[in-house]
Amino acid sequence: MRVALLSDIHDHTTHLLLALCSAREEGCRHLLFLGDMAGTETFRTLREEWPHGIDLVFGNNEWNTRTFMQLAEQWDYTTLHGATADIVLDNRRLFLTHLPWDAARAAETGQYDAVFYGHTHVPAMKQNGKTLLANPGEVYGRHGTPTIGVYETETNTLRIIRL
Repeated sequence: MRVALLSDIHDHTTHLLLALCSAREEGCRHLLFLGDMAGTETFRTLREEWPHGIDLVFGNNEWNTRTFMQLAEQWDYTTLHGATADIVLDNRRLFLTHLPWDAARAAETGQYDAVFYGHTHVPAMKQNGKTLLANPGEVYGRHGTPTIGVYETETNTLRIIRL
């Protein structure tokens, strides 16, 4: 299965729409969001424009977490986990977080096939034993070209896509 990885939107909905279009063109059938969406209107746009399942974690820029949780509870195929998530997707055990230091600790355990994080706005990818440790970069575009990740569960690999 192909999975879209998005992080650090910071309410830039134009880039969000480009990211979702790219994810659909890549054949992604699930979306993992790694924090810093910012406002609930951006969350509404994400849910309205993405027809498949979404797993999300909070970053350090979701100011009204209670409203985010209430919205997620109303929508099918939408799971907002909190600060971190330990999930199984297509027989791959994944850890999601916004923070790179939490990601590094999770990857060191060797319990996960992949660990994904955001926060730095910079794409990064390395192999830590059997664990893929990766950041898809930013949808926002603060550091230049916005990026997303496309994760392949079958091969446990990630490609960074420039928008």
